[in-house]
Amino acid sequence: MENETIEKETKSLTTVDASVLAQDEGAGLENISADDLLIPSLKLVQKGSPSVDPTESTYTEEVKVGDIINSVTNEFYDGSTGVTVVPAAYRRVFLEYIPREAGGGLAGFHEDPAILSQTHRDEMGKDVLPSGNYIQTTANHYVLLLEGEKYTPVMIAMYSSQLKKSRRWNSIMAGQRIMNGGKAIVPASYSHKYRLSTVAEKNSKGSWFGWKIDLVGQVEEINLYNTAKEFAKSTTASEMPSTRPTEESF
Repeated sequence: MENETIEKETKSLTTVDASVLAQDEGAGLENISADDLLIPSLKLVQKGSPSVDPTESTYTEEVKVGDIINSVTNEFYDGSTGVTVVPAAYRRVFLEYIPREAGGGLAGFHEDPAILSQTHRDEMGKDVLPSGNYIQTTANHYVLLLEGEKYTPVMIAMYSSQLKKSRRWNSIMAGQRIMNGGKAIVPASYSHKYRLSTVAEKNSKGSWFGWKIDLVGQVEEINLYNTAKEFAKSTTASEMPSTRPTEESF
């Protein structure tokens, strides 16, 4: 009996459980701000994406063109089934790129749309600066990705052909009305859930997969609503992490 007691005490002293972790909650993370974090992005898997290229280190056999992938965790979701999200914040930015023939890469980051007044539209439809660099207008949607009771903050960057999808989504959100005391009000963007899936698209330049956005319904869980509200507050203009999309042609 005595040996059994000693064994139990030794085991309890060498085991880290939730009560131990609770004592040191947040320790070591005190100096980490929003500027030090990378918000994962949900991206569309296109032809030539590293996830479907066997020669790339991020190749995943189960992933197929048209799926949705998390840029940080590499978790993927079936594109036809889609994912459910709650939009928290929106921000339009203007990314300055060096042309591929000149080496490529991101050259700058602009928030003022006045930068477009310095550009001209070339034969490929790009907004080109006098320097030869071009501006990619990008609509960043900050959302909570819902997976059961798990809510994950992620960003969805829409640009090029997907800007039209972004405007439609914004119009749906701005068009919602809730009756309160006999008065119709415009609720917060995080008052409703949306289903994001993918759809095949093409034009004379090629084919790709784009976003399909459908309204699911109103958020009913108060914890989800408050979590989205807090995420929205954290994504202020001064603190919002700027996860920049990789240059794409679609």
